[in-house]
Amino acid sequence: MNKELSNKGTRATKKGFFLKSLLIVIVIIVAISTVSFVFYWQYTKFPTPKNPVSKKYEWQFKGKAYVLEETLYQSTDKYYQKKPKGIFSNFEEISLSKYLKTPTKDNTVDDIAQKLQDIAARSNLTADQTVDLAVSYVQSLPYDEARARTDLTHPRYPYETLYEKTGICSDKSLLTVSILRKMGYGASIFMYEKDQHMAPAVQCSPQYSNYNSGYCIAETTAVGHKIGIIPELDQGNLQAVQRSEIQNFKSDNASSRQNKILSDPEIYAKTQGKTYGGVLQTLTNEKEVEQLSNYFETQKLVIEQKENELDSMTAELDRFKARKDYSSYNRLVPSYNNLVVTIRNLIDEYNTKVARYNLLIKE
Repeated sequence: MNKELSNKGTRATKKGFFLKSLLIVIVIIVAISTVSFVFYWQYTKFPTPKNPVSKKYEWQFKGKAYVLEETLYQSTDKYYQKKPKGIFSNFEEISLSKYLKTPTKDNTVDDIAQKLQDIAARSNLTADQTVDLAVSYVQSLPYDEARARTDLTHPRYPYETLYEKTGICSDKSLLTVSILRKMGYGASIFMYEKDQHMAPAVQCSPQYSNYNSGYCIAETTAVGHKIGIIPELDQGNLQAVQRSEIQNFKSDNASSRQNKILSDPEIYAKTQGKTYGGVLQTLTNEKEVEQLSNYFETQKLVIEQKENELDSMTAELDRFKARKDYSSYNRLVPSYNNLVVTIRNLIDEYNTKVARYNLLIKE
């Protein structure tokens, strides 16, 4: 009997010790969790704006100078620097979504979008031209070639891009999509994984959209690219090749760049909203640009051939003159003069079309 009571007492003591130990463990876990939560909350909470920095953005759009100023904060920039970064294969949609979610206390992109719309209103721009203005604003931020060579998989948040006033394709794409969304437009991201490139896109008519997606590309890594026109990519720095003006005949416009035609992209972060309608005029202009490009390619050869004929004729006239064969000389002069006039007219026509081409790519 006493043995049974002793066993029961021992079991009760062990049970009490177990419960006390369990309670201590629970208290420790709760304490650690609470402290961890407090530290995490302090680390991740949106900061009080401190150390203001005035940022001034200047750019050209349709031959006119524009200026936009915004006050940013070092404390906010550091907050975004600490946030998780990276675009992970097979999780692209989730990876991109975190970049496009903005804390409720951060109204910077809203403010930028509103200022762009105010600038457009003062300049009497249409709704489509306002979108063009916004894209040209992001295009004007210098392309960060150094980062493009070292880190393509960790984009900056839109705030960081605004703060640094520079970016690679992913940085500028995320900023553009953020601005377009704030302006009420549907937008998406074209990701060219094979080409290591990313571009923003704005909702447009499916009939004129790229890849039958319902969205038109808005390339931002180089100035002057038109919405809806797929660029070639410079394989050296992974930047869209800028379409430059053509000089008058005889100027050397040769380029040593090795360009790449972009492959079909995957499309992420789709949203629905207002539709951009300016792509129809862009495509009409682009058709004329292509026709002019083909003209320049063939007509330059024609002019060069005529100039070679003129050089041969000049040499023949010099030989006649040296031999004092004035009869032959005078018979050849009318043909020489006619050829000079022909070449002059061909060059004038060529240069007129150059002026038209240059106007089209700037519109």
